Amino acid sequence: MVDLDSHQEFLSQSLTGGWEEVWGRAGEHCSPGLPPKNFTSSPRLFLLGVVHGDPQGYERAVRLLRRWQPDLITVEISRFSLRYRQRREANWQRRLHQALKCLPLAARGHLAIRRLTAQVALPFEVRAARDYSRQYRIPWRPLDLSGPSRRHLPRFARELLTPENLTALLTTADEPLEEYVAREYRRAHWSCRRPAWRLPGIGPETRGRERLQARRLRQYLSKYARVAHLGGWEHLAPWRDGDGLWAALADLQPGRLLLDEADIENENISCQDARAAGIADS
Repeated sequence: MVDLDSHQEFLSQSLTGGWEEVWGRAGEHCSPGLPPKNFTSSPRLFLLGVVHGDPQGYERAVRLLRRWQPDLITVEISRFSLRYRQRREANWQRRLHQALKCLPLAARGHLAIRRLTAQVALPFEVRAARDYSRQYRIPWRPLDLSGPSRRHLPRFARELLTPENLTALLTTADEPLEEYVAREYRRAHWSCRRPAWRLPGIGPETRGRERLQARRLRQYLSKYARVAHLGGWEHLAPWRDGDGLWAALADLQPGRLLLDEADIENENISCQDARAAGIADS
């Protein structure tokens, strides 16, 4: 069976979960609240942590971007991945449609199939950044390293999108995608409040990607007043070993929000208010 996580540029969490019990008990942390519009002391850099494949992700991302009004948006995707996906998406969709014909109709609702469907589509982070950029006439930029996508994306058609692989994916744990995503956001909030040691499976390539993204964000901050970055939440967590994108940018004192915090209507909500509203502790 070819799983989702070994063939994709973004996801690092396990397909079937199982990490809920690994978090440590360090000092409590919480994402800062959204800054009021035109608030001069608000951070110049905001990191927006996402769960990749979030079915509400596009709307949530656009909502937060409209509240914060950045001058530049960056996305955790490489230029190669963006171009390759744009050229191959239609072919991937046809292959997925053909492979699904070999499966029972109910298979389309399986967690692994829904995550795969999101994986072969243009990521919501890209669509949100692109559409906001067009509407408000600001630039957006892909930020990531191209090496991983050069290796993995060409394998989608021949390995991931086959009837045999989809059939094998149906043997994995199942739950509604919405519940899976909500659980991942709960895990993200927990990790921001009680930083843990990073899991040992994170290798030098991931760390290299994060260092590159940090350098590029610093470069953009020399040109733009307000930069918003959309990326996987695990890169933005405050790991106890001082690893990750968050640690690499800590001296800039960036703001940080998880995308589900877009569901709080008050754009000036504080960290304490978020906790009271059940977002931080959900």
